[in-house]
Amino acid sequence: DYAGDNFVRISGDTINHAKSTMFAWDAARKGLDVHMLAEPTKLEVLKSEFEVKKDEFKTEMNKGILEKYGGEEHLQAPPRELIFSQTEDYVEYSRHGKVLKGEESSVVRSRYEEDIYPNNHKTVFGSWWKEGEWGYKCCHSTVINSYCTGDAGKEISSATLTLPPKTQPPEASDSEPEKATEKPTKEKKDKKKKKRKKKKKKSSSSSSSSSSSSSSSSSSSSSSESEDEETKKKKKVAEAMKKLDDEEKRAEMYMKMDERKRPYNSMSETKAPTEEELEAYYLKRQRTEDPMAKFL
Repeated sequence: DYAGDNFVRISGDTINHAKSTMFAWDAARKGLDVHMLAEPTKLEVLKSEFEVKKDEFKTEMNKGILEKYGGEEHLQAPPRELIFSQTEDYVEYSRHGKVLKGEESSVVRSRYEEDIYPNNHKTVFGSWWKEGEWGYKCCHSTVINSYCTGDAGKEISSATLTLPPKTQPPEASDSEPEKATEKPTKEKKDKKKKKRKKKKKKSSSSSSSSSSSSSSSSSSSSSSESEDEETKKKKKVAEAMKKLDDEEKRAEMYMKMDERKRPYNSMSETKAPTEEELEAYYLKRQRTEDPMAKFL
């Protein structure tokens, strides 16, 4: 595949050529009269001497740090790849990947211990469930870390822990006392209903006379109160309409002004609208979805 022409500039001897030019510029900046094209041999000698002295200085500095603080044994350890990859366990594999000699490396499946059955159990806790309780399947024990009793524990749990079913009496014996108890209860209910009807008749006759006189006065007062409430509501709606008109005019004026001359927080309010303001907004808003709105 064609990779372009620029990759040639970063391959071969061009890298050394670039490093030598950078060294010549640094040397000229520090006072040495060296030029790469005019004196190439002098430049190469100075560059080699500089690299040797640089390596010596680094090694002396590392030795001084180790002598002062210690820790040389950690630097002499083999690389981490050899430590964690090579072992002394000999394993032979077949052509199909099966182990012929040695032990195969075990794969860790979970963080918990598996296939361990303590206290003579043959299954793990949670392999058996009954009536909302977990237990061991081998002995039907619901106590964790208990000793396994085997089939004897199954027989005991099934025999002693289950209660006998409740015995139901015959239907014929129950029907007779029920009929006897139903009769007095019905008679009591009928007597109570008759007493309540008599009380209601007396209260209705006394209240009818008083209600006729008070109804005329209350009707006149309620009609006058409703008229006053309607007039007040109309006045409030008219005031809210005027307020909306003023706000629209003020908003148009602010939009025409420069942003830097506009007052602070002039386009926002934090008050909750009242019922009259909402009604005025619904009356003044434009309904674009209405097809007859253009003809109004």
